[in-house]
Amino acid sequence: MTWATQAKQYEQALINDLNQIIRIPSVLDVKTQTPQTPFGIDMIRALSQMEAFASRDGFRYGRVDNMVTWIEFGPQDAIETVGILTHIDVVPAGDGWLRPAFNPEILDGLYFGRGAADMKADLMSAYYAIKMLADQNRLLKRKIRLIIGTDEENGWRDIPRYIEQEGEPTLGFSPDGAFPVINGEKAFQTVQLRFPSISNGTYILERFISGNRPNVVPGEAKARIQVPHGVNLVQDFDNFLQQQPFLNGDAQQIGQTVKLSLLGVQAHGAYPADGKNAGTYLAHFLSHYDLGGDARAFLDFVGITIHQDVYAHGLGLAYQDAQMGDLTLNVGVMRYSNHGQGTILLNFRYPQGVNLQAVITQVQRHLNGLQATVNQVQAGMPPHLVPVEDELVRVLSDVYAKQTGQYLPPRTSNGGSYARLLKRGVAFGGQFPDLKVTSHQANENIPVVNLTKTMAIFAESLWRLCQ
Repeated sequence: MTWATQAKQYEQALINDLNQIIRIPSVLDVKTQTPQTPFGIDMIRALSQMEAFASRDGFRYGRVDNMVTWIEFGPQDAIETVGILTHIDVVPAGDGWLRPAFNPEILDGLYFGRGAADMKADLMSAYYAIKMLADQNRLLKRKIRLIIGTDEENGWRDIPRYIEQEGEPTLGFSPDGAFPVINGEKAFQTVQLRFPSISNGTYILERFISGNRPNVVPGEAKARIQVPHGVNLVQDFDNFLQQQPFLNGDAQQIGQTVKLSLLGVQAHGAYPADGKNAGTYLAHFLSHYDLGGDARAFLDFVGITIHQDVYAHGLGLAYQDAQMGDLTLNVGVMRYSNHGQGTILLNFRYPQGVNLQAVITQVQRHLNGLQATVNQVQAGMPPHLVPVEDELVRVLSDVYAKQTGQYLPPRTSNGGSYARLLKRGVAFGGQFPDLKVTSHQANENIPVVNLTKTMAIFAESLWRLCQ
């Protein structure tokens, strides 16, 4: 019996457990943050649910500072460990869902729900891969640890804490990327621009807001503008939308006050070309009007200099490495409040050959009148690369080729997975090639058949890595 055939027998049980995890809205919640619930109460609920599964199935498990749960199978005294680094937190649901984001559904062979693609389904496929090995009483030489974090979508404060207390696995993978093996990950760094926001001119920008996370392409933007007497901005906005059929929006004008709302296409910030940035499009529309002062500089920078510029040509940062690919830019957060302070968060993904200081310097050189201070946000991560000759890369590549009938060479990703926290760590699954990426998007989904297909690949990979 093949690995895939064996895994298929677990499909309904896997779906049932996945449903329970998807229903928990494990989004960072500052309102319920305490020393006992460092990222909010729903994160604790999600970890507790995974521990309930582990208890039910007879696995060893533990928790680190209410940030990480680990689940273990294999010889307890084994010197070496194969780690599977995952996370159970998700980004906010956002707008545009056809059905409730935290009420999982299967429609036309697709499993829908926030976290289906990133990465609760792959977490459960990994869990069930371990369960299948345990059910078959497989004897391992290395032990396996499924390591479940709760802060991947925000500050990465969880897995470093785990490694500090529990130690670093000998080698491992994170099913938070794509197949085949991703042995290289670009650096990622968020840069913050802070600037005064005083508007003057014929038109006055009162407020502009778009985006919630630097690693998400904003799907919505809103603005409030004061316009001169007799100006009908609503008609201009309607004409703009007609010229951009991939955008939707709404305009309301009462007297001289205009409220604009624009819907673009939300996407993962690692792949900004997959989205349509609502914030930069709205800024581009407004940049054609007589707004002065800081509003002028803000709209020119966001709406012209970096609008539709995912490779950062406008910042003088266009760069490509032969092994790791292009530098990319996502404009993740835009805020402007008249007589307040404005903020822009730029999320960069860059290969070896680029460094943070070069990024900051180039941003400073291309502000074009925007009186902004430029600083990094948090620590970021340097580029990460595991040689293709490493046992880990060789085994995972071979298993994928064997089970799919197609060999694909290891590659580099724009995404950042927890695998980069291990010296010998790679991203591996569960996005299959040629499948549309729906991570961080409305109506996030994966094909149901991929649940056990991924599970089978993980199971054989773990088996071989533990021999």
